[in-house]
Amino acid sequence: MSYVSGVNLLPATGEFTYDTVAYRGQRAQPPGPLLQINAYANQASFRTDLELSIDQLLAAFPGCETVAIVCAWFFNSELAGACHVYPSTTYVNNLPGSADTDAFQFWNGAEWASDHWRVSGLTETSVYVVPISQINGSYAYGGTPSDQSIVRCIQYLKSRGLRAVFYPFLLGDIPGSYPWRGRIAYAPDLCSPDRSDAATSAVAAFLGSASAGDFSRDPVMLTVAYSGVPNDYTYRRMILHYANLCAIAGGVDLFLIGSELRGLEVIRGAGWTNEGATSGGSVTWDYPFVNGLITLADDVRSIFDAASLTKDLAGLHNLISYAADWSSWMGVSHSASNPASPNGQWPHLDQLWAHSNIDLVCFDNYLPLSDWTTARNGGQDALNWSEAAPVNWPPTAPESIGLGLSGTPRLNSKAYLKANVEGGERFNWFYFDGGNLGRGSDPNGSDLKVSLPEGDRLTQSRNRYYLNQQILGQKQIRWWWNNPHQALYDDGDGTGESPKGSPTLWTANSKSVAFTEYGFPSCDRSTNQPNVFFDAKSSESATPYWSIWDPADGGGYQPRRDQNLQLLALEAFHEYWFVDGNNATVGGVPMIRQAFCSVWNWDARPFPVFPNLNSVWGDAGNWQAGNWLNGKGPFVAVPAPDPAPSPAAYVAFPTLAGQGWNARYSPRFLTGVADHVSGRSSRCARAFAPVVEIEIAFDLLRAPPTFAELQTLLGFLEAHFGQDRPFTFPVPADLQATLGLSPPFTCRFAADQQDFEEFMSEFWRVQSLTLRTVKGE
Repeated sequence: MSYVSGVNLLPATGEFTYDTVAYRGQRAQPPGPLLQINAYANQASFRTDLELSIDQLLAAFPGCETVAIVCAWFFNSELAGACHVYPSTTYVNNLPGSADTDAFQFWNGAEWASDHWRVSGLTETSVYVVPISQINGSYAYGGTPSDQSIVRCIQYLKSRGLRAVFYPFLLGDIPGSYPWRGRIAYAPDLCSPDRSDAATSAVAAFLGSASAGDFSRDPVMLTVAYSGVPNDYTYRRMILHYANLCAIAGGVDLFLIGSELRGLEVIRGAGWTNEGATSGGSVTWDYPFVNGLITLADDVRSIFDAASLTKDLAGLHNLISYAADWSSWMGVSHSASNPASPNGQWPHLDQLWAHSNIDLVCFDNYLPLSDWTTARNGGQDALNWSEAAPVNWPPTAPESIGLGLSGTPRLNSKAYLKANVEGGERFNWFYFDGGNLGRGSDPNGSDLKVSLPEGDRLTQSRNRYYLNQQILGQKQIRWWWNNPHQALYDDGDGTGESPKGSPTLWTANSKSVAFTEYGFPSCDRSTNQPNVFFDAKSSESATPYWSIWDPADGGGYQPRRDQNLQLLALEAFHEYWFVDGNNATVGGVPMIRQAFCSVWNWDARPFPVFPNLNSVWGDAGNWQAGNWLNGKGPFVAVPAPDPAPSPAAYVAFPTLAGQGWNARYSPRFLTGVADHVSGRSSRCARAFAPVVEIEIAFDLLRAPPTFAELQTLLGFLEAHFGQDRPFTFPVPADLQATLGLSPPFTCRFAADQQDFEEFMSEFWRVQSLTLRTVKGE
């Protein structure tokens, strides 16, 4: 399918999950056998899970051209001044007397050889390694990917013709909460007074003092050494380490210097003023972390340039950016707790977006595409379904803004979802205090459990924007890209909250915007609130507003699953921007840069090994309602029935070289039974020939690069599973007469009533599939 052009590669952790070399591992305590840890799907061949997963990705989404490698370090505090940023491993091997124990071995093509986990000068034996926390005896996360695995992953993706993005990621390892990285701030309460030297010092402590000269590349061992203090666990160390590691790999197409660090971005230094110090007609506000990102971008550019990885804007290689959160990419609102700081919106990142060494405006786009309640009529959007859509902005009556749609109102409508890409909430109207209270009884009177909204979202009391307030609406991408920007606040001049002061450094149409993350969970009403995810261990865990929870086996509740809405929303979003003509280009610069728009997420652990091996991976339980695409698609709308095809139009079930199977044929007779009051019964055949079930057991299916048997079969399954048109299967001539069949011998999959991922899971377990003949074809 063509509606996914880029993906973010998870799980972000796992010492060798991203490697193309097979590894086996040994935890230090207690001693035991070394077990393969990155070839769960095909241990005998030593072909790794990553390689098989990329096969599956390209079979499911052949239009995919970009893979962003998400690579995690950890943070241990929400307080910027006390927060450490560090790599870690679940194979800590620094106990007395254990130094000679092989923690890892790799397959060198002939035998197993010893190796180590290596990240920024650390190994599993280093005394400064900070352990990952545990929950009920299991690690909360996997370990940071080893340096050599990242290098080989980048090189492998490029060898497959894919663009490679490097995406450094922070995971909160704070037991009891496991928070989002955007919570790191001067104080946990983002409204706490900053505007001080102490706030600036806290940011400086988080960033650290690592410099480009502290790193030395080792292209033989595929790692980067750090000459600073070994336990200098700071943010600059992380970013500069990976800039050097990407240089060893031969470069990447896009390097991100971070993402969604919202709480750090908005911290103001002592020099901050409402308008800011003016220089040449432009403003620069005192945001020390934004200034730190600018310095980091310069440092990364110098590392790349020194490695002959020069910026290529035409070919889109060796570019640099930062990925903001959807809630703050256009600007931030500051509290009025300080009389000198009125309410308003300041485009605090504009000085970053305008900087010469930032090549794209990137943000993670989890903006809502629906506002669909549990009311019988669906709520306000359904009531306004067929009313004319507004022509002018801002609409003056948000409660009656039309959608201009035809047909029956329904959430699973591609037209409806497209109407809200540049429309609806955060474009034409907004909610003030619509929080998510978590699971509770449906306030609309059903007996369902739902994720409860509060405040004006609960009553769907929509609020309007006013003239010149586009910068408050995070969906106003087109306006933002086409115009200069100013701060927006009320200075008592009688115009209310309106643009004030000098323009920022941003130049209209100067750089493309890219959605470094976008996507939807596969749960009920996912398009209402795409930015939340279900993870029972995290304080951030939630499902979207109004989404339904179903009783779970064994008690409790689980999010109701809806993968069709997930995939339909992806299709609608992609088509709106890249098919329907809504993107724009000015001076050769596209408004939205498709090459770096990536869906969250695809997993390097192939389906169905993940999520079936829940004894290995603690996040397997999150797959069902999560954003994973593996095993959930692609979604294909069933077309209207076509006229019956001629025999020549049927597609044949593939005959694969190197494939060995035995087919077992089981006729199923359809018989009508009539029972009489006398006790007698009469029977008659409902069809002249039986329906035949064919069970095919696979002995061998090989994968690329030498053979493509597995990829061919998976592609055929996805193209025909659940579809109206059957396919042909060869039947031995001696059986045709016995079974009363004549060519063309047409079949469908017997398990069409199952979800595709359930079918694939069963196929993977028993290594066979069953076909059923089609009558009357």
